[in-house]
Amino acid sequence: MRVGFFQYDVISRDRAANLSYISSKLKEEKFDLIVLPELFTSGYAFDDKEDLLPFVEDLAISETIAVLKDLAADCGGCITGSIPEGFNGLIYNTAILVDRSGLIGFQRKIHLPDYEKRLYTSGDTIQAIPNQKCTIGMMVCFDCWFPAISTKLKLQGAEIVCHSACFGGDVTPRILPIRALENQYFIISCNRVGAELFDGVLEYYRGESQIVDTDGNIVYKAGNQEELYFVNIDLSTVDKPKFGSLITDDFLTEHQRYTIELTSKSQ
Repeated sequence: MRVGFFQYDVISRDRAANLSYISSKLKEEKFDLIVLPELFTSGYAFDDKEDLLPFVEDLAISETIAVLKDLAADCGGCITGSIPEGFNGLIYNTAILVDRSGLIGFQRKIHLPDYEKRLYTSGDTIQAIPNQKCTIGMMVCFDCWFPAISTKLKLQGAEIVCHSACFGGDVTPRILPIRALENQYFIISCNRVGAELFDGVLEYYRGESQIVDTDGNIVYKAGNQEELYFVNIDLSTVDKPKFGSLITDDFLTEHQRYTIELTSKSQ
């Protein structure tokens, strides 16, 4: 499979400009799967819900999904990233998965940093999504700090986990290889670059998007500038990593000894 990420400086508060820019960069590419950053249509920093509302979308009538659907038809693969979603009067930070047929799955961010809790409601489901090529899981930024999500996706058959992010610290990039190794699947992480004002303070995003293999090896890591990167991966190594196979030929049965359930928590 040809997979990759597009790490760039998201244009704050301008959905149309972001979608146009993404389309201009990807329209000549051919791929099976690409990951975009967290909140790639809006930017991350908002003072309050009223400030965010113009960028919130109903997934049933989403402009973003319509544009990505057309782009996926041209490029031949799936596109994922997170957007502000509105549903039943609540706002979610939601990763969407789109192919030429439209929306094929979504994952609402479950673990919200305190900054986001004033804007978003936490998701309460975890769902891996099968398509013609493989089974895909999604996490949004802080979600990867919690191993239960990663294992739940594993138990649902995920072969690739897509991780859309907006972070400035150095912890998240160190966590991702561990998640890939312990679950023997690929992780594609896309973090944005650039800066935004948070409560009047300019904060920088570090980039360092990465693709991690089933042994936890970093296949490729970006720097802190815009970058579009693709690589071919071999899905036959899922559940059969080189190093892991020295320990046991049957990691999946070990994972299946656990039952993991997510409890709902209102915000």
